[in-house]
Amino acid sequence: MPDAQPSSGSSPTLVTLLAYAAPMIAINFSLVLFMSYVNKYAIDVLLVPATAMGLIFGVGRLWDAVTDPMAGIWSDRTEHRLGRRRPWILASSLPVALFGLMVWAPPESLSTTELIVWMTVAVFGFNTAMTLFLTPHQALGAELTIDHHSVSRIFAFRQAAGYIGMIGCLVFAIGYLMTAPDRRESARELAIYSGIAIIVFNTISVAFLREPAENRRRGGGDSIGVARDVWKNSHARRLLIMIFIEHTGAGASMVVAPFLMQYVIGLPGNIGDIFMFYVGSSLLSLPIWLRLSRSIGKRNTWMVGLVIGMTGYLSLFFVGKGDLGWMQMVVTLTGACSACGTVIGSSMLADVIDADELETGERKEGAYYSAYTFLFKASSGVMAMITGFVLAGTGFVPNAPDQSETVGLAIRSLNGLVPFTTIFIGAFILARFTLTEEVHAGIRAQLDARRADESD
Repeated sequence: MPDAQPSSGSSPTLVTLLAYAAPMIAINFSLVLFMSYVNKYAIDVLLVPATAMGLIFGVGRLWDAVTDPMAGIWSDRTEHRLGRRRPWILASSLPVALFGLMVWAPPESLSTTELIVWMTVAVFGFNTAMTLFLTPHQALGAELTIDHHSVSRIFAFRQAAGYIGMIGCLVFAIGYLMTAPDRRESARELAIYSGIAIIVFNTISVAFLREPAENRRRGGGDSIGVARDVWKNSHARRLLIMIFIEHTGAGASMVVAPFLMQYVIGLPGNIGDIFMFYVGSSLLSLPIWLRLSRSIGKRNTWMVGLVIGMTGYLSLFFVGKGDLGWMQMVVTLTGACSACGTVIGSSMLADVIDADELETGERKEGAYYSAYTFLFKASSGVMAMITGFVLAGTGFVPNAPDQSETVGLAIRSLNGLVPFTTIFIGAFILARFTLTEEVHAGIRAQLDARRADESD
């Protein structure tokens, strides 16, 4: 078996990068399908009341507030022959697959009340299982190198693999489910195949990866102390708030996009074309963001991405019936913005973790990336809840080809004006982030000196 043992002081090998990134293909297929389409599928196909789905997603975020931090803390404290992260990656595989099947294939015999209960359990279970994968997996990425820019490359590979899964989801799966003769059966089949793929990819990744042994038994203390450390870190506090705000805007557009394509643009069968431009732009822009971050720094690179994103989302508000070309142009901009924020944000959080180690002497990647995961899911959950209430409040009629002007305005606003506003606020916060490459180099020098003293 190839040895993918990470070398913390140098750039990770290609074997390490591929082994680390591979699970995101199947995971992101399943996760993006859930985040972007389950709300519409449940309302239009399963006939779950829109308000009920909004409440399920909204209350689910309260559950995530408990499970996400606990997953991070448990991961940091894990002492296993496989390491701190890989046992969780492996153990999450089957629950993600089973709860995913439960989400997409409820029995047709259920009453409305029974269906609401079923979807509540399924949504809660799926989110929890995803947490058991996402938090340790992101945390592991920050441990594979200590080099300031190599960590961006690690997360770029992770994101590129995720985009491959996203392409399969957005370009094929959603369009297929929106036009399939039997949407229930098609959704069940997709859930089965994606679940099998998750189990296979996760198992292969765990078999090939190695973890840095020096970080074992260096997790944080009690839960309250860990939370206090994260919140006290001014770099972390500012960055995590920024991440939540940006993902809230992007989450709004992702959740509402299927409604926009069907009820405003009137081209539901072309949703795959739109998502292809979005994901293609995201994937192709990754090398640009990596190179730019080496030239002007991570924060400034992210600011450039935010300006591009604001331009795209503001343009999205003005989309109208049949505007396929306009949509393709707009999502090219928003896709590039999303790629920049995901990769650079994850990389900057790794720098913050080094600052925390200098202060506390602990390595709490799990705690920090659990906060990231929670805020990422919370942002989409908040928008799913708001979308449900807004559609119900504006008189939305499921599957009706002609919606009112008020409904159309609401859908365009959720897709365009809401993301523009949140990203504008996020850019203001990001401008005050002070953990630059020079500051991080000083932190790393102190950490390296401390470890050298400890080894003597």
